[in-house]
Amino acid sequence: MKDADVLFCRKAVVNRLSETIAYYILHPNSDAQGQDTSFLSSLFVDVNLTEITQQKTIYFQTSLHELPALPLQSNIHMVIFLSGTELSLTDMDSLSEFRLQGYQFGIINPDLALFPASFFSVFSHVLFTLNCLSIEDVIETVKHPSLSAKSIWVNKIDNIEQFHQLQKVIPEGQFSGNAIHKVKPVKGKRILAYKAILMDLLVALHNQESSPIVLAECIERDPTLTYRIIKLTHTVMYRSQFNVSNAQRAIEIIGIRELIKWVGLVMFGSVPGRPDCLFPIAVSRACFCQSLSAALFPKLEGAFLVGLFSYLPSFLDEEMPSLLKDLPLDENIKTALLEYKGNLGGVLKIVVAYEAGRWEKIPFDLLKSQNISKQSLKQLYIESLKEAREMGRL
Repeated sequence: MKDADVLFCRKAVVNRLSETIAYYILHPNSDAQGQDTSFLSSLFVDVNLTEITQQKTIYFQTSLHELPALPLQSNIHMVIFLSGTELSLTDMDSLSEFRLQGYQFGIINPDLALFPASFFSVFSHVLFTLNCLSIEDVIETVKHPSLSAKSIWVNKIDNIEQFHQLQKVIPEGQFSGNAIHKVKPVKGKRILAYKAILMDLLVALHNQESSPIVLAECIERDPTLTYRIIKLTHTVMYRSQFNVSNAQRAIEIIGIRELIKWVGLVMFGSVPGRPDCLFPIAVSRACFCQSLSAALFPKLEGAFLVGLFSYLPSFLDEEMPSLLKDLPLDENIKTALLEYKGNLGGVLKIVVAYEAGRWEKIPFDLLKSQNISKQSLKQLYIESLKEAREMGRL
């Protein structure tokens, strides 16, 4: 996606001093009214939402039955608004359960006569829109005892006189509309969902308290990734004797130490729009790095990832420094990928030179001192091609 493409639209929500305190996120297509769940879901995995919205509170509008499709983000303060006309008392249990999970809710244009005071306990915010209610109705309604502790937001303010009137009556209120700030298209570049999943998975893997359940939740965000990880458990490599039906069980069989290797492989193979030859080339480099590293430094870990991730720019259309900035990789791996330094960097440098036929850049004398001849290096390369072909069938 080009930097000039519209990702979404946002409307500033201000306090009585006209200071922006939140952003209302809208679909680029005004007809969607910001309620397209697939659009909202993509925002969390395809866009650096925190950076684009300047770490302000984010307001969304959706419906209760679409809510399970929206991912809960602990690093983003968001309030999800639900239409009062679409809710009933029977939704109380569902809303309470979502609140316990960490969701924060607002209700839009509620009819206070339809709901008891207890119903409003699950809502922290109340939104009134001046295209549905008169300003007199809003001023009268906000006095109701059920709303005394709520954050009041008034939207669709189309003239400055309305804004001035509301500022005086609701001094702690929040306000938005064309009279304050018009809807602004936000342009930028999407982050591939694969990269977001990889980042979350790496964070989880670096947390010693992470369980297979947590790791499975990362993987299951992508159906293709889940399917191929489960499929992996049925190969000769793992010889699974069991019927594996979910990502958690697959992780238990594969092992957490090997997981990131296979997730990287699966995601590289799932990125669309890339030449068919790119994936096997990346995998063969990863295998070659791993074999050479095992021969030179038997206890060194990370060579496979170094080889595989050296192709990240080709798959994700970004420069390596930008790609690695947010990935919580081991510093030895980052140094190898960015500077070709350290033992892993030395291995990658040899592999890249060998692939390119740059024999003058390969330290054959040093390799010979480690009992690796030109012939044995060639054999490692051939074996890596065979191993890559096997992995490509998974």
